[in-house]
Amino acid sequence: MVYQDIWAICTKCGKQFVFRIEDQRRQAKRGEEITPPELCPSCRAPARAEQSPRPRSESWSRPAAEQRPGSAVVLGPGPHEGSVKWYNQEKGYGFIVHPSGEELFFHCTGIAPGERPYFPDGTRVTYLVEQTAKGPQAVDVERMDVEKNALDS
Repeated sequence: MVYQDIWAICTKCGKQFVFRIEDQRRQAKRGEEITPPELCPSCRAPARAEQSPRPRSESWSRPAAEQRPGSAVVLGPGPHEGSVKWYNQEKGYGFIVHPSGEELFFHCTGIAPGERPYFPDGTRVTYLVEQTAKGPQAVDVERMDVEKNALDS
C-alpha cells in the first residue's frame, strides 16, 4: 500500500491538520481501516491527559530508524507539520524541525503567498518538501494556529 501525508479537518475546532504517514501505517499494522482521526492533535491532547499514564515498560520510544545517529529520515513531498527552529529576517532564511527531528532549510522565497516573513522560534508551520541541488528544502511555508488578521495588527 502507498501511504501519503494528507490534509484532514478537525471536527471539534475546524482546523486543518496533517494525517501523517506514520499514523496511517500504525492503523494498518493494527488491522484497522485507514481513516483520518476526527480530532486534530491539539484537540486530542486533552483526551490523552485524562487517560491514566502508561506503565514505564510500555512507554513510547522512537523507531530504530529514527534513533540511529547520522541517518537522515527521508521526507516525502508532504504536506508536513513542524516548528521553526530559527528564522533570520535580515538574511531571509531559517530552519524548520520536523517531528522526526529532521531539520529543513527554508528561504524567504519558500514562504507561502500572503504570509509575512515573520517566524519567531517555535512557530508551528505547515510546509511541502522540494528536492533541490543542495538537498531537501521546505517550501510553501505557512503558520498554523494563527489568525492572519492578528498578524496585521
